[in-house]
Amino acid sequence: MKEAIQSQSLQPGQAVVRLDGHYGNGAIVADLAGLACVMRGKDYDLLDLESVQTRLAQPPDQQTTHPETGTCRALFDFPDLALSPTGPRARVIVATHQATSTKAPVGTTHGEVVYELFYTALPPGAFMPADVVALYLHRGAFETVLADEDKELDPDRWCSHTAWGQEFWLILAQWIWNLRLELGHTLRPTPMRATEFAAARSPEPVIPSSSAVQTDLSYKPPVWAVSRMGCIAGEHFTPQPDGTLYCPAGFPLYPQERRLERDGSVRVVYAARLGHCRPCSMREECQGYGAATKKPRRVSAVLWPLDKTEKAVAASLL
Repeated sequence: MKEAIQSQSLQPGQAVVRLDGHYGNGAIVADLAGLACVMRGKDYDLLDLESVQTRLAQPPDQQTTHPETGTCRALFDFPDLALSPTGPRARVIVATHQATSTKAPVGTTHGEVVYELFYTALPPGAFMPADVVALYLHRGAFETVLADEDKELDPDRWCSHTAWGQEFWLILAQWIWNLRLELGHTLRPTPMRATEFAAARSPEPVIPSSSAVQTDLSYKPPVWAVSRMGCIAGEHFTPQPDGTLYCPAGFPLYPQERRLERDGSVRVVYAARLGHCRPCSMREECQGYGAATKKPRRVSAVLWPLDKTEKAVAASLL
């Protein structure tokens, strides 16, 4: 068990071990010496000790109710009880509750009372009897009992009866929390986490028209797509040296897409800005049957590559 704790980079005093089952006895307690443990006990002969009987006749140290089953238990704390005449000594908590018509699956029944034993090495000054029993019985007990700092409570209920007092306490609590984080980072510093993003990719160059600068491959003059919506044809849009087009109303269209097509041809799609198309006086004439659309005007052109016999002719056209 100690090796398992140390494998998590923890010291025995920094961990709480819970042993589930019905096997708890003095031998197990001796094996766990030095560990903060919580487990059930089955040495029910301890209930016959005179000192235990005397304490059980007195009022309990605490009472606790299980949040799921509703079982109400009276808790009696024995901080230092010998588990056997020659065996180890341990802190024992005796929990009692009323028996029902159904036999209790755990514990021993004397008359109308069910007795349960819990062995622990947790110090009484830090863990009340209810805390120890809650660590063992409650679902997700370690999280619900040991994570009190995560519970959002109204501080005005227990530290102040005025609005300004509550506000002062909230400020003080936040300052303490920040100080705790700072001290924790100083005690166990963690490296700063950084997210590395991929480098930006430059867009592929667009061949806007035959007037653009060519590489090792030349193209014929653009062939504009024919519109079937009764709008102004693409051939009425004027290419510009910067690769844009000007529509008949004088607004620019920008290249939005470049894709390869059959036989090495390239289709370039131009699009206007919606803010230019909506108030334009030539909108119905420009977009034809699609004047009611919410999209801006788009024009496409196909560029065909030149073969060797057309280079001289094409050079004179560019």
